[in-house]
Amino acid sequence: MSHPGAANADGARRIEILSATWERIQITLRMRPLDGRPLDPARIHLRGEGAVAGSGTGWALVAPARATSDGDVLVARFNVMQGPGHEPLEPGRWTLVASASAEHVDEDARILAVAGDTAALTRAIGDFPLARGRYTVRPAVAPDGAVTLDVVMGPPDLLSDDVAVAAMYAAESPLRALIVRVMRPIRQLRPGVFGLLLSVFRATSRRNGRRILFTSDSRAELGGNLRIVHDRMLERGLDREYEMCTLFRASIAVRRGFRDRLRLPWLLARADAIVIDDYQPIIARLNARDTRIVQLWHAWGAFKTVGYSRVGKPGGLSPYSRVHKNYTVAIVSSESEVAFYAEAFGLAESQVIPTGIPRMDQFWDPARAQASRAATLAAYPAARDRTVYLFAPTFRGNGAKSAWYDLSLLDYPALHALCVETDAVCIIRMHPFVRDPLGIPVAYADRIIDGATSPIDINDVLFATDLLITDYSSVVFEFSTMDRPMLFFADDLDDYVASRDFYVRYQDFVPGRIVRTFADLLDAIRRKDYQVERLAAFRAEHLDHFDGQATDRVIDLIVAG
Repeated sequence: MSHPGAANADGARRIEILSATWERIQITLRMRPLDGRPLDPARIHLRGEGAVAGSGTGWALVAPARATSDGDVLVARFNVMQGPGHEPLEPGRWTLVASASAEHVDEDARILAVAGDTAALTRAIGDFPLARGRYTVRPAVAPDGAVTLDVVMGPPDLLSDDVAVAAMYAAESPLRALIVRVMRPIRQLRPGVFGLLLSVFRATSRRNGRRILFTSDSRAELGGNLRIVHDRMLERGLDREYEMCTLFRASIAVRRGFRDRLRLPWLLARADAIVIDDYQPIIARLNARDTRIVQLWHAWGAFKTVGYSRVGKPGGLSPYSRVHKNYTVAIVSSESEVAFYAEAFGLAESQVIPTGIPRMDQFWDPARAQASRAATLAAYPAARDRTVYLFAPTFRGNGAKSAWYDLSLLDYPALHALCVETDAVCIIRMHPFVRDPLGIPVAYADRIIDGATSPIDINDVLFATDLLITDYSSVVFEFSTMDRPMLFFADDLDDYVASRDFYVRYQDFVPGRIVRTFADLLDAIRRKDYQVERLAAFRAEHLDHFDGQATDRVIDLIVAG
């Protein structure tokens, strides 16, 4: 089939490329039309022809993740890992076009041909080391002037700094290869049995449009957002209208009992809505279009990169995975986080809804605030009638099995002296993944408290906290609702950026002073140098709702379909 734009190549719309920049897996093109007529954001697409399309239709289309106009300048952001079928753009040439219709690209689609300096475009190369090869996206200008993205999949570069890819290949010893060949049929059998049961149950059970399943592979019982939504539905009497059921297991590593292995496909097959709050592997294998999958992600706020935002980096998902991509909707706290979560989950931005977070409703409930403060002081009696510093850093490592924190950074004698000087206590609350004992000397235990001595939820502890000290933890979002000061102890910021990275520049993001040494941390506390003036802008950026009604908005989203 001939090139759809070949017939009107001479009539291509001429544009000027103002900039081409990458943010993780997305390339943003800023362009200005040279014919005086504005470009319609709804009509901009990437078009792949022939084999690139992967179908017999002749071409495949990719809409921008987001396109907006700023005067006569059009800004289009394309996620190269979210092409047709929710997979990366196929290797080959993808051409930038403006269609005659907002609904589809047809024979009248015009190539967008660049005029003038093209250096800003051609310098913007995206390079991603993947397990199956090095994925490279090169913006280019075709002979007819068309703006293109040329996608190339090369062999893995084992001489690069990509340790994760190199380690994967190095691990393929003959013994490992033999084990994989022997175990593969056994592992493949289990998904086959699950799929068979799921199909049978779907075919034999009658759907009624009113069944809601709350499930998680990260908790043994109802908790977090799931519990709040579930219990609020009961308060609203929705259990009289909807059939609500639950199924949990403490972690992915815990094997299900025989009964739950049968219940799981039965409940999934009959559910009209499935509500989850974390990564749940089995959910990725559901393809029922008449089942709503609602993700109430357990963490609040887009801060550290996760999911598909980490493609090409250690710990990142394969862009060819199906994990997360079949969610119907996911919730976030503000419009500013929509783009980040859509990227992380491999969803369209229209599927990410800024309802607010259910577990944040408690921060606008005076009775809950009073009860949480009382519970904290009961759990840590030494904090009563004293200033409370909460030190709550996140973990280092790639997950629960490798989590750690460098406890040698903590100068207990100096911290204790400061607490005595300011009549304060410091509660140290490590991330649950970090299991190493704090080793607080008995002589300092009257002022320095191991937060793990009580199972009280950290959100309850926040209500009794006067100063939060953290680093890269999302607890910053929760504490920002209290309008109290924060300090950010980021001794390893450069290394953390290189290995984990953030959605926005850390120094611009955090609503408080950053310190790089423990001595500077203590000095900032002593001088009360917190940069609290940054907090108001942070709250305005990350909190769209100050009404405590997020739970009801989420429930309406679940039951509305």
